[in-house]
Amino acid sequence: MARTARITVCFTLANRARDWPDIERLREQDIERQPARFVGGRNSWIAQTYLRLRAPLIERGWQVHVSTRFQPDAICIAHRDDANDFTGGAHRSHLVVVRADRPPVRACDHALVQNALAANAGEHFVPLWPQPGLLPRATSRGSRVERLAYAGRTQSSPDWFFCAAFHRALQKRGVVFDVQHRRWNDYRDVDLAIAARVTAPGMLDVKPATKLYNAWLAGVPMLAGPEPAYRELRRSPLDFIEVNDARDALRAVDRLRADARLYRAMVDNGHQRARDFAVDAIRARWLALLDDVVVPAFVAGRDSLASRRLWFLGAMSRQKLHAKLFRARNGWQMLRLAWSALQLDDARGDALTIASMSAADVSRIRWPAA
Repeated sequence: MARTARITVCFTLANRARDWPDIERLREQDIERQPARFVGGRNSWIAQTYLRLRAPLIERGWQVHVSTRFQPDAICIAHRDDANDFTGGAHRSHLVVVRADRPPVRACDHALVQNALAANAGEHFVPLWPQPGLLPRATSRGSRVERLAYAGRTQSSPDWFFCAAFHRALQKRGVVFDVQHRRWNDYRDVDLAIAARVTAPGMLDVKPATKLYNAWLAGVPMLAGPEPAYRELRRSPLDFIEVNDARDALRAVDRLRADARLYRAMVDNGHQRARDFAVDAIRARWLALLDDVVVPAFVAGRDSLASRRLWFLGAMSRQKLHAKLFRARNGWQMLRLAWSALQLDDARGDALTIASMSAADVSRIRWPAA
């Protein structure tokens, strides 16, 4: 009975020595003070989750720590990048693996996904934490619309983000478009947020809705592309205005500039929706998952952990195979996407319509089965 009652939770973080030598000394408040450290899969999912869950897990009487390795006879929480190897003895741990933007996870006891649409049998949806150190929009800006901003990486951004005609059209309306490569947390002088990307539908299927609920939390209306994760969260037209291309974005800007009541309604609605994605709400989801699902499964199966080496080898083989299929399908989809974009460019002469391919065009492609 004493052995059953002892619970150890290990946050497995392969980059600890390089990036997190001080993590045991950090407190949850440091996440808000040092937001730039919590960028990237391992950092946002594992390091941040450790700091946000450590205190309530210790209050349960559990042992909690961070390690570069998988600890035997323990619940180990890891990013898929650190749980993708035949070696390392991970089979002796009860494995909770965050898939994030990666191919499917098979060598685990529980897989975590970033949106509810991607959850299959044995997978659980837990939202990614909101942007650390988020600075909300200044209320003194009222309902003015003078600054449109995108916060994030731009590798998958549509070309119309950088189209000179689009920027000129905004400038005629007195609006500046700011692509924020840094300061993703700073919404103080942002009047509208935008999120759109062009990538394989298979990748969009696993992406989170983080940019949407960051905007809700910041008190900023959102213009968003038709991504599955955004649409899955939509409950009202006030949640976001869907945009497929530059013309849609301009129409949305015009609409919000002309209708202060709509602007305020979107902000108020966002504050209501944001409650489900605040830190405390996501922490509660993590704790419920651990209490109700992970720990009971761990206790029930812990005596067999050391003897499941063959199961793990088979599961990891399937994981490697599914990764190849996932990458091949996405690669094929991107080739089709590029070809369709060339055809559209040949058929269109208006630079403002789109500089490459719009999200609506992507959704109309008939993708071949992988």
